[in-house]
Amino acid sequence: MKTISVREMKANWSEIERQVAKGEIFEVLNRGKPAARIVSAQPRQVVKWDDHLATALVCKGRKGADAVRADREGRW
Repeated sequence: MKTISVREMKANWSEIERQVAKGEIFEVLNRGKPAARIVSAQPRQVVKWDDHLATALVCKGRKGADAVRADREGRW
């Protein structure tokens, strides 16, 4: 892991970005203290869930419209 100051990061961003894309990790120092860590982004994982309706929980309470109607009683 390399350490750089905020000023160095701003001045050399394109080079830092290239190195991060290759797997390098940078710790950014603000007045000598660690402020941030720059790491390569991980690709998102797409979850396939074909039977999501089959595994959904059945609502056992009242409907949302009924709850709103009951809450508004007396205010109309």
